Amino acid sequence: MSSTYSPNKKVTLKDIAHAVGVSQFTVSVVLNGAKSNTRVSDGTRAKILDAAREMGYLPNALARALRNQATNILGLYFGYGHLEPHDPFHAEVLTGLQRGCEICEKDLMIHYSFHRYGVDEIFAELAGGKIDGLVLIASPDDPLVERLRGSKLSFVAMTDVIPGVPGVIADDAAGSVEIARHLAGLGHKKVMYRSCPGQSDSALRREIAFVEEAKRFGIETVSVKTSDWKGQLDSAEIDLLARRKENGITAAVCWGDPSAYALLSYCKSNDIRVPSGLAVVGFNGIEMPYEPAQVLTTVRANWALVAQRAVQLLVDQLDGKTEISDLTVLPVEFCPGETS
Repeated sequence: MSSTYSPNKKVTLKDIAHAVGVSQFTVSVVLNGAKSNTRVSDGTRAKILDAAREMGYLPNALARALRNQATNILGLYFGYGHLEPHDPFHAEVLTGLQRGCEICEKDLMIHYSFHRYGVDEIFAELAGGKIDGLVLIASPDDPLVERLRGSKLSFVAMTDVIPGVPGVIADDAAGSVEIARHLAGLGHKKVMYRSCPGQSDSALRREIAFVEEAKRFGIETVSVKTSDWKGQLDSAEIDLLARRKENGITAAVCWGDPSAYALLSYCKSNDIRVPSGLAVVGFNGIEMPYEPAQVLTTVRANWALVAQRAVQLLVDQLDGKTEISDLTVLPVEFCPGETS
């Protein structure tokens, strides 16, 4: 190796080429994957790699991105507020995204500053060249969707159906149908449905499917919108539950498991026996960080797999594959527990 090399100097391809005694282009072929028909022998390749390692060469990621017109980074936009790593649903989604990126040899970029921005700033951040493509978790009427449609940025949707955008979802409707049939089989005639507090398309599909299937079995549904994402009960719900003997409500179906667990906690604190006094059913089947007092009756949706498939769908799009599915629907599983 040349004695002119200094450990404090930023190592370049030219330095390595000089040390090994080959052309700078040959070094670029080996270290940066430069596209050419040049064949490099195994011996020369080994010498270049050894020299790069000994000299502490670090490839210039920005230059490589400009050359290849790709960053190998995928982005995530979450349109329902903050991603909370301690939230079981969010954690499962992030696990699936990371697994998908690992399989596809991509990196994942998540931004946490969007709450300070308007749609123009968010769009500029996403479409500014930092990422090759985007996984989108947002409602169809999110104003960002239209901005993305008019851009060159590749993107796919997950959990929510966005018309005209390739996506991956869980079969929310099928899960709700199973819940309705389960409650009908137990003889319930009037049910309180705890709706999602936001505009989630996924949650809306669940509610519509449940109400329609319940009606087929002669079950009346009273829908109430929960006041927050954690499922805390408001005064209207408390009043409905207090007058159960008068209004005939014998079961509560919750749009998500956190809402169901919040209701179970309320029932325990107010001497409402579950399921004899009130049956409680959730949705998602997410493993909680603690062992609940009762096993929740719920529908298991594999959100990690949904996220992983969304990454693969996006990568297929970026690779120019022509046979891209408009919508991939993954099956769910009804899981009877001790609360119904």
